Amino acid sequence: MYKKTVLVLSLLALLTGCQKQSKVENQSKVETQLIGIPNANKLVNYQGTYKGVLPCADCEGIEMSITLNENATYAIKSQYLGKGNKIFEQHGTFSWNKAGSIVIFDNIDNAPNQYVVEKNALTQLDMEGKIITGSSATKYVLTKQKAVSETTVAPELEKPVVNLNNKIVAQTVIKQVNPAVGKVTLAETKWKLIQLYGKKVKHRGTPIYSLKLNSKDGRFSAYAGCNTLGGNYVMPSPAALSFSNTLSTMMVCDKMDTEKRFSKMLGETESYTLQDNILQFKKGKKEVLATFVPSK
Repeated sequence: MYKKTVLVLSLLALLTGCQKQSKVENQSKVETQLIGIPNANKLVNYQGTYKGVLPCADCEGIEMSITLNENATYAIKSQYLGKGNKIFEQHGTFSWNKAGSIVIFDNIDNAPNQYVVEKNALTQLDMEGKIITGSSATKYVLTKQKAVSETTVAPELEKPVVNLNNKIVAQTVIKQVNPAVGKVTLAETKWKLIQLYGKKVKHRGTPIYSLKLNSKDGRFSAYAGCNTLGGNYVMPSPAALSFSNTLSTMMVCDKMDTEKRFSKMLGETESYTLQDNILQFKKGKKEVLATFVPSK
């Protein structure tokens, strides 16, 4: 009986040891994945432009271009495919993790800001700085582009550009253009949608179709019949307004036509007017996309 007990205990100890070893090995693999190439900042010719199309929750894909410069500055250009032709630009500085294998971008909120540097490639990490796994993992890789002689570079098609570095400026501009106390303001007012692409909007019960801009963090929230929408907005000038990084709760409802057109409208908005408590979003300076009134 004693020998059997010793044998069972020995087997349990061996099994536990194997499990711990397996756990350590798996953890080691994860850490190796996260580290990438140690000292890539010294061993890899990382300077240059990387391009690719990343997955997108509510669009056909995000066409992304990231340029890393030798002076530790970066430039990002992104376009949401299937949601208009706007190009969103952002600039800033970057630093490296302790292993010298991951670049960390400053000035980026509510979006991934870490990329593993490999030979001729950048791999995007998730919001927590971890490797993205699953069937779509390989889709988060940007490929380094070959250097092109300036004499052979074709001029880029003219597209509206939104500078995402203007978030701080946006907050200042909002305060400057807000009407006097006692009247409604662009930000911090809950706006009720009454017209969309020239057609009167019929509200279906509660909650109402609405939109609200938050001046403190440059974010917006909205509802147009099914999902709760949210994202960023910027104001490059007092009359200019653009929305980006729009996300939704991804529910499926019977009637979503208004919501789809509402989301499309946000992507096309370039300017606004606020007069006599009537807010209008416009494409350019003349084409009215949507009309709002203050919610009671």
